Amino acid sequence: MAGGKRLTALALLLASTVAGATCLPTENSLALSGGSASVDSLREVARRPQLPDSARFQALRALSDALFAQDEPEARRVGEQAVQLARHRQDWPGATDALYQLVVNCERAADYVAAMRYSQEGVVVARAHQLPNQWRFTQCMGLVSVDTKDVASGLKYMRQAYRQQVAVGSVSPRERGGLLLNLANTFLVMQRYDSVLHYATRALPYMQRAKDARGRGYVYQFRGEVYAMIQPQTTATLDSAATNMNRALRIMQHHGFRPQLASSALALARVYRLQSLPTASQRMAELALTLARNLKMPDYEADALANLAWAYADQGRVQRSFDLDTRAQNLRDSLFNGDKAQALAQLQVRYDVKLLTEQKRAAEFEQRSQRAQLHSLWLLLGGLITTLGVGSWLYWRLRRQKALLALANQANCRAVAEKEVLLQEIHHRVKNNLQLVSGLLGWQASTLPEPTLVAALDASRARIQSMALVHEFLYQADNLAEVRMDQYLGELLDSLRSALATSEQTIQLSTDLVPVIMSPKEASTLGLLVNELVTNAYKHAFWGLAKGHLHVSFASRPTGFRLTVVDDGAGMPAEDAPSKAHSLGMQLVRTLTKQLKASLSVTRSFPTGTHVEVTRK
Repeated sequence: MAGGKRLTALALLLASTVAGATCLPTENSLALSGGSASVDSLREVARRPQLPDSARFQALRALSDALFAQDEPEARRVGEQAVQLARHRQDWPGATDALYQLVVNCERAADYVAAMRYSQEGVVVARAHQLPNQWRFTQCMGLVSVDTKDVASGLKYMRQAYRQQVAVGSVSPRERGGLLLNLANTFLVMQRYDSVLHYATRALPYMQRAKDARGRGYVYQFRGEVYAMIQPQTTATLDSAATNMNRALRIMQHHGFRPQLASSALALARVYRLQSLPTASQRMAELALTLARNLKMPDYEADALANLAWAYADQGRVQRSFDLDTRAQNLRDSLFNGDKAQALAQLQVRYDVKLLTEQKRAAEFEQRSQRAQLHSLWLLLGGLITTLGVGSWLYWRLRRQKALLALANQANCRAVAEKEVLLQEIHHRVKNNLQLVSGLLGWQASTLPEPTLVAALDASRARIQSMALVHEFLYQADNLAEVRMDQYLGELLDSLRSALATSEQTIQLSTDLVPVIMSPKEASTLGLLVNELVTNAYKHAFWGLAKGHLHVSFASRPTGFRLTVVDDGAGMPAEDAPSKAHSLGMQLVRTLTKQLKASLSVTRSFPTGTHVEVTRK
């Protein structure tokens, strides 16, 4: 059971308590009441002009819940209207309830920025009006922090929420147990297992008093996971893990909590395998597999298949284990590489075509060899009787050499075709992995508040994209040992122009690229060099200018090349000359120039601008 999913479940658990206390329809009741029909009726109620403000407030909250359940974009706006109405009426408990409802819905929708913003607003309102529910918003700030991998801040908020809750007298057992479970989950993410056991065990009596079956199941699940992770693993710790996980399994199964039941069955299957109980492990894995398929949870299905494969392997059923492991791997590949299936099929087709071509050539060579042998045979037969023995020996020797040559030729053709396909697949996978890294950097940049960090990540993304472009050219090319630089640099410059252009400036980018052939290693290095020079020109040369012109040329030399980047911008000041520059970009330019065994020259252009030239003689 992953930490993020558990946190979301606990947050929703707390949300249903608030909804029940304020007589709001919960998510399940909205779903059962007819979906769009319920939304339409709530809209009609909220728009009634004579409706009292208290009833309109409740209708807006119910409508916001219903819209969140249907992933409607106006859900947040309606929730904010409920908050504003409560503020207008100076109903501060109602305002915090509406804010808490927005926090929970945004956290469930993985809109963590909005969830944190509403949590902070709720803390301000609760503190200003001395309301007892400030701990709820602090707890949500901790949940969001852990969900976004800031575990240290999450633990700080959780402990602060715990102190605030202790200071409040009227807190239900279910809410006290829920906060303790969230603390246990935070420590589990941090792998502080003693603290997990402490807080999970403390949460158990509160969940028993509240008759909260799901909460009790989480307690036993936490304890089972901790006992399974404690090192060194002993018979006693594994027995404790199995006992607690079995309790969690029975609770989830009895009350019909099917996603949690699937998670418990998976965890128990792993523990049974550590206990050398392959039959029991198989039974749990099969249960998890059935639930995962019914609930359409492919990640759980892949884990269940893998655990089932291990169970069969421990029983000596190797072929069945291999089949299940293959299915698990295929399912995982489809989850992370769904868009690769078509590309791999195309590579297989190309491989088959090449193999058929080589087989045809081998057959033609064999036919020519047979004709030559037959001609030699007739010459030998037309000779003297005394040369018959010599002719027969020559025929046998020639035929044997032909057979060996044909076999060697077929093997060589097959090996060459296979290596080409494998090398293309390697370039394809490297390109996809670089694009995945670029996408992760882009996602990371979107979550950072500081422009400096965002700019640094964007610069790294541009460098990774220039390297990925080389691999894309290679796996699409017929010759894997050469890169045409005019095509590669042309596409790279088009990509940089699209990424760096802004509506405030009009920068004309012109090129003069000669079709020079380079090795993949040098092409990648030169692409990074062009990326740095062009990016630097866009960022610094035209600062404060409405328009400008940037020219990139690449020409061949007798034994090398000449790369020129010229702009008509403000020009590089003397203190920024390459010999004195300490920026990462210029350090990269000097390092890449040295790797290409070239020389770097930076001069001023007249009347304005900078002239950069990289030459290898």
